[in-house]
Amino acid sequence: MNELFRLAFKESCKSFGAAMEGLSKSLKHCRAIGIKENYAFEETEAYDALIIKLTRNSDVFFQQIVKGYFKLKGEDNLLFIDRLNLLEKIGVIESADTLMELKSFRNQAVHEYSAIAFQELYEEALQLTPFFQKTVSDFMDYLKQENILR
Repeated sequence: MNELFRLAFKESCKSFGAAMEGLSKSLKHCRAIGIKENYAFEETEAYDALIIKLTRNSDVFFQQIVKGYFKLKGEDNLLFIDRLNLLEKIGVIESADTLMELKSFRNQAVHEYSAIAFQELYEEALQLTPFFQKTVSDFMDYLKQENILR
């Protein structure tokens, strides 16, 4: 694969790491708030930030990091679900199904964000974020093992 693409991929992974740190901070803040019946404005702002960071980071992960990995491997013609299933099969990720739930959460949060669903979205964000963080960590460890990130 083109060395220039490999360098760009490594830079994307580095920038993505910084974005994941922001996600971790938002998760910590929202865990301190917890789930409750009513939220102060600042609390809804904190959850909105968590949801935005989770959906944005998952988009970057799927569209740049995972897709870039398969491009480096010369397998960039695979469908999204096929990439996830292959990564699960070789033991890089724990659950392709849960990542599909994350993709569904992203679509729900972006397209169907209604006042009625706030608490449900908050709960789901608190559940999916740690799973996503572990998935990203496992994937980055795999990239290091494969000497893609040296």
